[in-house]
Amino acid sequence: MTSISQHYRNHRRQRLLWLGLFTLLLIPAAYFILLSGAAEISGQQLWDSLLIGAEGSAHLVIWQIRLPRLVGALLGGASLALAGTVLQAVLKNPLAAPTTLGIAQGAAFGAALGITCSGMRNSLPDLQGGFSGLDESALISFFAFSFSLLTTFIIILLTRLRRAGKESIILAGVALSSLFIAGTTFLQYFADETQLAMIVHWTFGDLARASWPELYLMGVVTICSMFYFFANRLNYNALLAGDEVAQSLGVNVVRLRLLSMSVATLATAVTVTFFGILGFVGLIAPHMARRLVGSDNRYLLPLSAVLGALILLFADILGQSLLDPVALPAGVITSFLGTPVFLLLLFGRRSS
Repeated sequence: MTSISQHYRNHRRQRLLWLGLFTLLLIPAAYFILLSGAAEISGQQLWDSLLIGAEGSAHLVIWQIRLPRLVGALLGGASLALAGTVLQAVLKNPLAAPTTLGIAQGAAFGAALGITCSGMRNSLPDLQGGFSGLDESALISFFAFSFSLLTTFIIILLTRLRRAGKESIILAGVALSSLFIAGTTFLQYFADETQLAMIVHWTFGDLARASWPELYLMGVVTICSMFYFFANRLNYNALLAGDEVAQSLGVNVVRLRLLSMSVATLATAVTVTFFGILGFVGLIAPHMARRLVGSDNRYLLPLSAVLGALILLFADILGQSLLDPVALPAGVITSFLGTPVFLLLLFGRRSS
């Protein structure tokens, strides 16, 4: 009995060590992203601006450009990674993620539709009354957010009406993804040069797109979703033993699955609406964390959030330095890096 208890303590200490190590890695990554960019800023200027609020061009660059990018990377990476972890837990499918369920593709189609409607509103004065209270960016965000939520509502409705299984949910998400991609291509085909450039640019996940008011909203949604996921961490652990075992332990499996999918969709929708498509973050971060700490959601959820933030920070740093002075969007880097990393995680594991 003593050896079992000692083994558990050692295993717990090892998982906490991984969590603490990657959390500490956020500090140098954040420091590096605040110093990287087209404008040359020294470490002394950075600390003077952050600690004493020194005025000048360095202060404007840090507080209006680089600090929002940093906060956006932390919030966006954590929310996407948590959403992917929870979707994989409730659906019991390692391929479950915001991108495979069509949430990101639905937001992309909504943004393309918003850009098209914005151009039609400018060219047709009779249409201005319907969206008179929204400017162009707000209209695009509204459409992107609405269609990302609509995607999940359609999937949930299909599962409720047809009592579809977990595999059918993934297949429905893949089908919706194809539909939204086709719709986006259709809108691009008939768009003019300006609209086409805006649609293509929006699909590139860019951390520089969000301002402080949007980050405040994103922070509230991300923190609230974190609290919900962490509060249900033991329920997610119960699902590992099967739906019947979880129900016998007092878990309302149907309600937990629907609410978790809804909260994960909300967190993803806000992130994708403000930043665009950031591929593979919600897919590879949970798998990386699971390789390190296992499937216990008490450790898997926080480590996934930290790894998601680190992935976005690394992608943004690499995007700014790879083709300097040209800055690549973080979504391009995550798409390039996500494929080999995911294949390595998928085929690189040893058979047990």
